[in-house]
Amino acid sequence: MRQQIFVPANKMVAAELARMTEGERRTFRCEFELNNDRAVLKGETTLAFLRKVIDPTNGKIFDWSFATNQERINLDYIVPTYKGRWRIETGFRVQDEARIKSKSREIRVRFFFFVYEQLLQLLWAVLYKDEVSFKEFLLELSETSDERLEKAERKAVRANPQASGICGL
Repeated sequence: MRQQIFVPANKMVAAELARMTEGERRTFRCEFELNNDRAVLKGETTLAFLRKVIDPTNGKIFDWSFATNQERINLDYIVPTYKGRWRIETGFRVQDEARIKSKSREIRVRFFFFVYEQLLQLLWAVLYKDEVSFKEFLLELSETSDERLEKAERKAVRANPQASGICGL
């Protein structure tokens, strides 16, 4: 099974990236030992470093570092592959946020909650995904109509600071 993880910028990663030139991509095999209680586990991994690489989705420049169990990897596709896998993980996290807690053993009640959760996720994905996180979407749904009106009024005042209030009040 192919695995790939993002490696945070620790001192070793930062030092390796600092030695590289802009746009450079490098991989190397790394052997390691892991001491777990009294057992010593030996293994090896491939480390991939990408220095000052442009993200085509947003045009920003990033340094990337990954660890993978693959011996040969295509560095042109490692970032999109990682992002695709991360979207899957994000999808599971979103599902967990939508989960309605119920102690009911009645299958119809549990099925209703499941369908309701799926509808909430679908609404967010189709209509609001680019505007707010799923958690914010759920919070907005739970606000009362008075809270929504107050929030809209505050937003309108921020958008037009010269206005003294709604309808000139």
